Amino acid sequence: MREEKMVIDSNLLGPCGVYCGYCLAFKKRTCSGCRYERSKQAQRGNKDWCTLLSCIDKRQVKECSDCIEFPCKEYDPEGTGMYSRMYIDYINNKVKPSEREP
Repeated sequence: MREEKMVIDSNLLGPCGVYCGYCLAFKKRTCSGCRYERSKQAQRGNKDWCTLLSCIDKRQVKECSDCIEFPCKEYDPEGTGMYSRMYIDYINNKVKPSEREP
């Protein structure tokens, strides 16, 4: 059996640490990945589409986990888990409702 190397697109690694290529929104084609989606959203006038991307830019780090203040209130406002509220709300409000539509 031949072992195949998996190719990872670093632009699909969200600032939160989620690999967008495995995300439900990406798989359902409702999102092209945080870093790719950013430019589309900016063209629509929504520059702060992902508050985490804005934050890492401001702090000049590549990912949230590179920041000295990680985990912070921006990343995990409720301090209860590894996913930001913004990500959870996006999946619940934008991706999952499409599963209910005929």
